[in-house]
Amino acid sequence: MYVRTPATPPNTSLAPPSQVRYIIFRHPGYDDARNVLLKLFAPDASSSSSSSGSSGIGLHAGYALTACGIVAGNRWDGWLSEHRHRYGGRDDSTRITFCAADRDKMLDNHSYYFHLPHDDDDEDTRSPYPIVPTFREWPFPHDQLPPSWTRTAPPELLEQPQTYSVSGLTTALRQRDVTCRITGYREGLQTAHVCPQAEEDWYLRNSMPRYNSGNSDSVDNPANALLLRADLHIAFDKPSFVFVPKPANVESQQFVLHLLEPSQEFESLYHNRAMQSLGVSVELLFARLAWTIFPLVAGFLKGKIQRRLRLSTMINKADGAEMAAFFASAEQCEDLVSRTSKSRNASPKKRGRPEDSVREADTDSSREDEHQRSRKRRRRSNSVQDLATMEETSLGAPSSNVPSPTTPVSFQDAACLRQEWLHEERQRSNPSHQWEEEMAWAAGVYKGDVTLGETNAERWLEFNGGEHPPNKEHWSY
Repeated sequence: MYVRTPATPPNTSLAPPSQVRYIIFRHPGYDDARNVLLKLFAPDASSSSSSSGSSGIGLHAGYALTACGIVAGNRWDGWLSEHRHRYGGRDDSTRITFCAADRDKMLDNHSYYFHLPHDDDDEDTRSPYPIVPTFREWPFPHDQLPPSWTRTAPPELLEQPQTYSVSGLTTALRQRDVTCRITGYREGLQTAHVCPQAEEDWYLRNSMPRYNSGNSDSVDNPANALLLRADLHIAFDKPSFVFVPKPANVESQQFVLHLLEPSQEFESLYHNRAMQSLGVSVELLFARLAWTIFPLVAGFLKGKIQRRLRLSTMINKADGAEMAAFFASAEQCEDLVSRTSKSRNASPKKRGRPEDSVREADTDSSREDEHQRSRKRRRRSNSVQDLATMEETSLGAPSSNVPSPTTPVSFQDAACLRQEWLHEERQRSNPSHQWEEEMAWAAGVYKGDVTLGETNAERWLEFNGGEHPPNKEHWSY
């Protein structure tokens, strides 16, 4: 009489696993053997009444056009075609398959070419149109978002908290969001950043704080964060999905969850689901889409041939203007990919305190793991304390041991506690244990066991939160 039946697994019939549902998007300026610009997962047919035959392939045209336009440097005037050659340009209607007016239609072929009209600012009319290779080289298009984004109202913005402190980001989100912004669940929640904390340099360089709440210029702002259930937070950071506008009916659009990789359960439960109401701006959601798309360009850049690129960080010292597009060698393209991959795969430098994750996880599982955690704490206690001291010294943080007004008296060693919490978070996000090796190496440097030389200087700089810029002096234009 006390036993309930086992929980019912999600219905995964909408996502047949046997079908490879991807669409490739080609750059028409290169030979077909090496011109795949993007390869996008196409799960929209299964959730649409206008399913495209038996292939199971379906992708919202507006999403694809926006993704290609981002990589092309914020070009919203492009179109998709099944043909590589334009034969007369955009006026040849037989060569245009999908353009901006067709954004709400469904793509159902395995391959398309993304074409662009001639750019009046580009003096080289015979070369392939340039692309932006990485997120950090991408300039945000302030006041120039694609039409489908400007016409879509944000998901019912909630009233922002009147006051909040930087250290109380989760408190502000608990007051504003209350529940997971995907599922509506109240338990097992965490704070998820829309523009990742690791991209703070890009955030500031592109004047993104204009979309923050209040006068704060930090990425740790309620306008750049939302509550997600813990498992969805992990999937969001992977990233397994993104939030984009899609048509709710003939006259309106809503922001929905769009899946980026196969997942039978996530597809059945969440793909094309409308979001709960939230207080994140459309601009920051668009930045997140770009951050999600750019890693997919890596295959194009590693094609072992020259690629025509445009870099926003390449500035002419004479007049301060952005450098013109240029052909980068295969080695330079691979260098950009490797540096970007290294920075994205590094464990996140979380600056928040333990309460910045909503601690609503199951307490029973916490007790089961307590013994193992205590053993790990004893093994790493010395290095954690060394690194806590090192961080306070190297970053110039206050060394006072007097507790702050918001710190419980029992938490005297705040730096050590912070390091332990950071270690747990890094363990979750870095299963290869790369960070443990870096931590042990840095502790050795601080204690004098490791001598810094020219080869280790860059590594030490990156460990302390700095960023070594790519060596661009040898690049030709």
